[in-house]
Amino acid sequence: MMKKNITWFTLIELIVSVSILSIIMISVFMIFALSSDLNNKTDISRAMQENIKNIVETIAEDVRKQGKNLKISSSNWLWQCEDPQKVYLSGTTLCVGSHSYYLAKQEANEWIKVTDYQTCDTETQCFLVKNTGSSVTQLSNSWVSFKNLVFYVARDGVNKVTLHFEIQPSTKKWIKPELIQENRMVIQTTLSERLYNDY
Repeated sequence: MMKKNITWFTLIELIVSVSILSIIMISVFMIFALSSDLNNKTDISRAMQENIKNIVETIAEDVRKQGKNLKISSSNWLWQCEDPQKVYLSGTTLCVGSHSYYLAKQEANEWIKVTDYQTCDTETQCFLVKNTGSSVTQLSNSWVSFKNLVFYVARDGVNKVTLHFEIQPSTKKWIKPELIQENRMVIQTTLSERLYNDY
């Protein structure tokens, strides 16, 4: 009877092969994690830019059409801008004609105007909204959160409004804290009314 010659892995060979496999798996995991972070950064950047563009275009359209009717309110009341005697150089609410723009948070499917900057922290998501009197429209989407919104109006021949606000990714979207911090932006832009010349 012939004996079969059975060969087994030695302990050293086993350790070497497990080490090589571990190095390969760690490398694959690192590449996957870096790729995932890069995708998240791209998505966040796109969402931030889309929000800023949509908001600026919406407000700019109102300002261009109704630049003579720009009013600012620093009052906590929604319709304080309606009083023509109360016109401020800066404030937290911009009224353009019958529309008003301000920060709000949503509670139980109802929009609550934000009256204190401390309200818009990392836990409370604040949105920029447009109030037409009959309805409130959310201008920013759920990917971003706003804070420290201030409007400035200048009346030096051409009526202009400057928006100043902070925008950051929302914590509600399961974004890493370091990505939120990295993508926090302070935006300032000026919009002016459109002037028509008679020739």
